[in-house]
Amino acid sequence: MRTNAPFWDSLVFDGIDDVDVEAVSAAFDTVEVMARGRAAGAACPNCGRFSDRVHDRYQRRLKDLPLVDQGFVIRLTVRRFICGSADCQRRTFAERFSRLAAPHARFTTRINRALERVGLALAGRAGARLAAQLGFGAGRMTLLRRVMALPDPRFSTPRVLGVDDFAIRRGQTYATVLTSVEDHRVVDVIPTREAGPLAAWLIRHPGVEIICRDRAGAYAEGARRGAPDALQVADRFHPWQGLGRAVETCVAAHRDCLRNPSPSGMLPETSRLASGRPQDDSEPVGRRAERKKAAHALVHDMLAQGHSRRAIARHLGWGLNTVLRYATAARWQDTIRENQPRPSRLAPYKPYLERRFAAGCTSVTHLHRELLADNAPVTYAMVRAHIATLRTAPAGVPPRPPTVRQVTG
Repeated sequence: MRTNAPFWDSLVFDGIDDVDVEAVSAAFDTVEVMARGRAAGAACPNCGRFSDRVHDRYQRRLKDLPLVDQGFVIRLTVRRFICGSADCQRRTFAERFSRLAAPHARFTTRINRALERVGLALAGRAGARLAAQLGFGAGRMTLLRRVMALPDPRFSTPRVLGVDDFAIRRGQTYATVLTSVEDHRVVDVIPTREAGPLAAWLIRHPGVEIICRDRAGAYAEGARRGAPDALQVADRFHPWQGLGRAVETCVAAHRDCLRNPSPSGMLPETSRLASGRPQDDSEPVGRRAERKKAAHALVHDMLAQGHSRRAIARHLGWGLNTVLRYATAARWQDTIRENQPRPSRLAPYKPYLERRFAAGCTSVTHLHRELLADNAPVTYAMVRAHIATLRTAPAGVPPRPPTVRQVTG
């Protein structure tokens, strides 16, 4: 199949003025374009002298982006010119098409950009699977080579620098990762976690105002030496981690209390972990209770300042009914609605199933038919789930005590 060459010039080589299309053919789900250089000659890459004396010709096969679900190949005829300068060490040179493809490349610039995006998004095998679906047909190592050939991104010195360690090989080799806390991106990686390399990095990159770091002493020393005027703070993870370790140590010291719980169901010593005094069992605890308490105090403070309920709702971005609920509650505990679980339809029939199971009837199908005969609004799945709990939890066996990890959580 041969078509109009100017049409293919504008479609395939849009913006590329130094290439002409000679012929187009389509066979076996592949479109091939025969092209050649348009210029009369080229300049020598060594001496820059123009030459139009052709030494020979050869053909390059360039793979391009697919066209209408068909493979697309450009067969480009390249001329090799003779350099006429006597002082030039290069005797012959090939004409270059820098906007179409790099020297010695087998892919065009356009498909290379597409492969770079796929490689950056999905890397090796996953990127190769996507490339096959898109018709690129690139392997995982091709994608990785495209990514590794990209230049490192340039970055500016962050105002808030995050400093933390990570394991290259856990327990043996550690490094330091530097991040921009405001942009959430990695800035640099230091191959060790010592004070000297961190201080040297900070000296080379002045302008850090806040260092959000790990609690390690080496990082503190490196930050003092490299950026003495910067404010050092701890990120949220490490205080939480330290608190968790302290609570776990305290709970582990009272491991025997987990095996022999007190009648109230609480550990006698750990009940005073938070405030140093026994807690009221009726007072709600947890993150939800803390949010309710803060919201109740905020609404009542704004009411005391003379703001209306509608103004408070507009200012906080809450619904008016939410503000009214907090405003009418005398105590913050009154705003917590107890979410009682909806009773199961099987609940009235559980004692009957337990008696029949204890009597030796373990067939779920038979028990389900008995309940249906009594017009019970239950399903086979409900009966099966309850019988499964009876099989796994024999009668008379006390419940398993909670682990240290569970209590710490």
